[in-house]
Amino acid sequence: MLQATWRVAKPGALFFCRLASINGIEQEVHALGNGRYHLPDGSDRYLIDEPRLRTLTHDLGGTLADPIKTTIVHGQRSMTTWIVRKL
Repeated sequence: MLQATWRVAKPGALFFCRLASINGIEQEVHALGNGRYHLPDGSDRYLIDEPRLRTLTHDLGGTLADPIKTTIVHGQRSMTTWIVRKL
Protein backbone atom coordinates (compact mmCIF):
# COMPACT_ATOMS: atom_id res chain seq x y z
CA MET A 1 0.00 0.00 0.00
CA LEU A 2 2.83 2.39 0.87
CA GLN A 3 4.65 1.74 -2.42
CA ALA A 4 1.46 2.29 -4.47
CA THR A 5 0.64 5.55 -2.69
CA TRP A 6 4.21 6.81 -3.02
CA ARG A 7 4.34 5.92 -6.72
CA VAL A 8 1.38 8.16 -7.60
CA ALA A 9 2.48 11.09 -5.41
CA LYS A 10 3.93 14.03 -7.34
CA PRO A 11 7.40 15.37 -6.55
CA GLY A 12 7.17 17.76 -3.61
CA ALA A 13 4.11 15.96 -2.21
CA LEU A 14 3.84 15.28 1.51
CA PHE A 15 2.96 11.83 2.80
CA PHE A 16 1.46 11.98 6.30
CA CYS A 17 0.89 8.90 8.40
CA ARG A 18 0.03 8.27 12.05
CA LEU A 19 1.00 4.80 13.20
CA ALA A 20 0.90 2.70 16.32
CA SER A 21 4.50 2.38 17.48
CA ILE A 22 6.75 0.90 20.11
CA ASN A 23 8.51 4.25 20.70
CA GLY A 24 8.49 5.18 24.38
CA ILE A 25 6.69 2.03 25.57
CA GLU A 26 9.32 -0.59 24.80
CA GLN A 27 9.28 -1.95 28.36
CA GLU A 28 5.47 -2.08 28.51
CA VAL A 29 4.77 -4.34 25.51
CA HIS A 30 5.17 -8.07 24.90
CA ALA A 31 6.42 -9.29 21.52
CA LEU A 32 4.16 -11.74 19.70
CA GLY A 33 6.39 -12.09 16.63
CA ASN A 34 6.46 -10.59 13.13
CA GLY A 35 6.31 -7.02 14.47
CA ARG A 36 3.14 -7.64 16.47
CA TYR A 37 2.95 -6.83 20.17
CA HIS A 38 0.51 -7.11 23.06
CA LEU A 39 -0.05 -3.60 24.48
CA PRO A 40 -0.98 -2.45 27.99
CA ASP A 41 -4.44 -1.45 26.67
CA GLY A 42 -5.12 -5.15 25.98
CA SER A 43 -4.88 -4.91 22.18
CA ASP A 44 -2.53 -6.78 19.87
CA ARG A 45 -1.07 -4.60 17.11
CA TYR A 46 1.67 -4.31 14.55
CA LEU A 47 4.02 -1.63 15.91
CA ILE A 48 6.52 0.45 13.94
CA ASP A 49 9.70 1.93 15.38
CA GLU A 50 11.81 4.96 14.49
CA PRO A 51 14.67 3.03 12.85
CA ARG A 52 12.17 1.31 10.52
CA LEU A 53 10.58 4.67 9.59
CA ARG A 54 14.01 6.13 8.82
CA THR A 55 14.81 3.10 6.64
CA LEU A 56 11.48 3.43 4.82
CA THR A 57 12.11 7.16 4.25
CA HIS A 58 15.51 6.36 2.74
CA ASP A 59 14.21 3.43 0.65
CA LEU A 60 11.42 5.61 -0.78
CA GLY A 61 13.96 8.26 -1.75
CA GLY A 62 12.12 10.80 0.38
CA THR A 63 13.14 13.14 3.15
CA LEU A 64 11.60 13.79 6.54
CA ALA A 65 9.52 16.94 6.23
CA ASP A 66 9.24 17.18 10.01
CA PRO A 67 10.94 15.28 12.84
CA ILE A 68 9.33 11.98 13.79
CA LYS A 69 7.03 12.64 16.74
CA THR A 70 5.50 10.23 19.23
CA THR A 71 2.65 10.65 21.69
CA ILE A 72 2.19 8.19 24.52
CA VAL A 73 -1.53 7.81 25.22
CA HIS A 74 -2.08 7.40 28.96
CA GLY A 75 0.72 4.82 29.19
CA GLN A 76 -1.45 2.40 27.21
CA ARG A 77 -0.24 2.83 23.63
CA SER A 78 2.07 4.97 21.53
CA MET A 79 1.21 6.82 18.31
CA THR A 80 3.93 8.12 15.99
CA THR A 81 3.55 10.75 13.27
CA TRP A 82 5.67 10.34 10.13
CA ILE A 83 5.72 13.05 7.44
CA VAL A 84 7.79 12.44 4.32
CA ARG A 85 8.34 14.75 1.35
CA LYS A 86 8.77 13.21 -2.07
CA LEU A 87 11.84 14.66 -3.77
